[in-house]
Amino acid sequence: MSSPSLPKIQKASILQKDLTCAVETIPVTLPGPGEVLVKNNVAAQNPTDWKSIDWQRIKPGQSTGCDFAGVVAAVGDGVTNVAVGERVAGWCRAGGGDMSSFREYTLIAAHPLIKIPDGTSDEEAATLPLAIATAAVGLRRLTNYPQAAPYNRYVLVWGGSSSVGLYAIQLAHLSSYKVITTASPKNHELVKKYGADVVVDYRAPDVVEQIIKATGKQGGVDVVFDAISEGNSVELSVKSLRVNGPRKVGVVLPLKEDELDPSVEYTLILCSVLLGSDVNAFGRYNPRDERDYQFGIEFYKQVAGWLRTGQLKGNPHTVQPGGLAGVQDGLTFMKSGKVSGTKLVYRIADTP
Repeated sequence: MSSPSLPKIQKASILQKDLTCAVETIPVTLPGPGEVLVKNNVAAQNPTDWKSIDWQRIKPGQSTGCDFAGVVAAVGDGVTNVAVGERVAGWCRAGGGDMSSFREYTLIAAHPLIKIPDGTSDEEAATLPLAIATAAVGLRRLTNYPQAAPYNRYVLVWGGSSSVGLYAIQLAHLSSYKVITTASPKNHELVKKYGADVVVDYRAPDVVEQIIKATGKQGGVDVVFDAISEGNSVELSVKSLRVNGPRKVGVVLPLKEDELDPSVEYTLILCSVLLGSDVNAFGRYNPRDERDYQFGIEFYKQVAGWLRTGQLKGNPHTVQPGGLAGVQDGLTFMKSGKVSGTKLVYRIADTP
């Protein structure tokens, strides 16, 4: 079933031979069995969008962009979880290339999708899918999430003002963990509003000592969600762990094996495991796991409920001018390290 006014062509931000993105006209692909076609209203930007280009995971003629929010325009055979006209948010696999959110219409599997509740804007909804999936997978690997935390357990979220960090803070807080996070001073109030109990300046020379002191007699945190995983964040995260605790650290980028502490269990957080297929990333193969797939479906239902009740909120966001024509400037801006405490989003209708 599809909208009667479905076009045959669309505008999309496509990677050029000089590795910059420009708007081109491409065909609209109709959904097959188990697929959904979404008319995008807003697309959001993630660090993986520019990294996929730098790491040559996508090629000229393909497209970057993961997060989208819009309206279901068509559904394929067998799709029962969403209907034409419903508002949804979702994400494409990072570096997938042939499909992306930086276009007018995104073809996606019917699961998992977030049904956007009334009261949540498309701009806010678009900040959710990829980042909150990463946060959920990370906590699932580090703790018994979604089960509630045992008494007096501490989670350190390194990089709390990042997109993933803000969701990790909220999910840990909703699970009754005591949340310590790091952020630059200008973002301290922001992370507290999102549920952090303690915030420490990551540049402070005694950052580890401050984190450990905040845990009292426990002498350190139980687990660390490192939403940065660059520079010295992993090293400092490890030093913040309590000696007799689980000693687990979740990272969002691969680490060098020869630099790892043998007393620590490191986990590379791959949100793509929620998409219900095998995952090959950073030289590692992860076979499809039905448990992760079903968790993702149920988790996104919970996300919609939390948005409805106000228990969860999306990232602060900044609308980039020019719609899809502004993608290249946005990627350059993010790569330069100038994005802090906000997520860049694009209104598709603003495309010239």
